[in-house]
Amino acid sequence: MNTPRRETRRLMGARRSVLILIVGAASALAACPYSDDLPLAAPSEAVADSALPGTWKMQDPDTGQWMTMELARFSEKEYVAWSRDPSDAKSKVVLYRLFVTPIGDERFLNIQELGQGGDRSWTFANYRVSGDTLLVRFVDDALFSSQSFSSSDALRNFIRANLQDPRLYSGSDGTGSVMKWQRATD
Repeated sequence: MNTPRRETRRLMGARRSVLILIVGAASALAACPYSDDLPLAAPSEAVADSALPGTWKMQDPDTGQWMTMELARFSEKEYVAWSRDPSDAKSKVVLYRLFVTPIGDERFLNIQELGQGGDRSWTFANYRVSGDTLLVRFVDDALFSSQSFSSSDALRNFIRANLQDPRLYSGSDGTGSVMKWQRATD
């Protein structure tokens, strides 16, 4: 029997494909990103990261197509990102709200697509900025199949307890990908 939360996750497939476009090529992901109605923490608990704002680009290794993502500060601790489908110049711009939650020594983006009516779910990505490189790994849904979280603390603690489990990012096959974005200089 599907619960309403599970049914919502199942129906989000089309939305996820747009989300994947902004943070990486769909072909670079081995499985499905995990999403939840809860963020990892309240936006007021977020930490700022001055390395995030800017224009980032990545080439899809399968198609050779370049993708561009703009990331700008929205408030002291929140960001907005936007992109459009690079294969369709007439496509709509897709907007995302992001903020950073540290878990242990790792940093996670809480990502919420804007303008989706009643769907206010969050997707999560571990990231690291090193010089002009942004490395991103989506949290995969493989470890979460039977999980239900009553609070952001419970969700964050579950991720903290599984930081060393490769399935956190790559599903059951252990072949997860790290997406590598480069800061655009032109």
